[in-house]
Amino acid sequence: MKTSIETIRRRELSEAAFEVMKEHGLPGTTVARVAERAGMSQGLVHHYFKGKSDMLEGAIWQVTKTFRQRIVDAVCSTDDPEIRLHALIEALYPADHFDVPMAQAWLSSCGEAAFNEAYARLQRVMFNRMQSNFAYHLRDFLEPEAARRAARMLCMQSHGIWLRCAIDRDGISRDDALRQMKELLATLIGRPAP
Repeated sequence: MKTSIETIRRRELSEAAFEVMKEHGLPGTTVARVAERAGMSQGLVHHYFKGKSDMLEGAIWQVTKTFRQRIVDAVCSTDDPEIRLHALIEALYPADHFDVPMAQAWLSSCGEAAFNEAYARLQRVMFNRMQSNFAYHLRDFLEPEAARRAARMLCMQSHGIWLRCAIDRDGISRDDALRQMKELLATLIGRPAP
């Protein structure tokens, strides 16, 4: 199936918008900066997006799709339920994306969710999908209600790690993030900490 030029342009502009957002934050992400980063005119940005908010929402959805595919690839790589949970955790902190600018961009979108329904919906979708993924894979170790509670704890911990990465002076290393998540997982499923 051939991809339409509109789909390609929206994806390119969304990726450029996210890169600008990582560099300049939400308030500093302008149509002019995105157009320059993408090597396109401001008119083209306005052609494909209704406004700045629509453009930024597109940027966040684009990154979300990338993360979702990484998670699918990670958990489909093994049949071992515990290794799947570890793969899921590792996919939440990709080595090429877990850094201060990425965390700050995510935090900006979280802050905007309090005032913008499109961002709020995006945050709900991301959180619910993550919680559902964890709950599904935890069912091999816990009863359904316990799996849902454990999944929520893992999601809250993950969000807390991204928050600390965004606002701590030196961020948080990926190794520390993975260690904290895997220790919590081990506690929740009654396994020795890795």
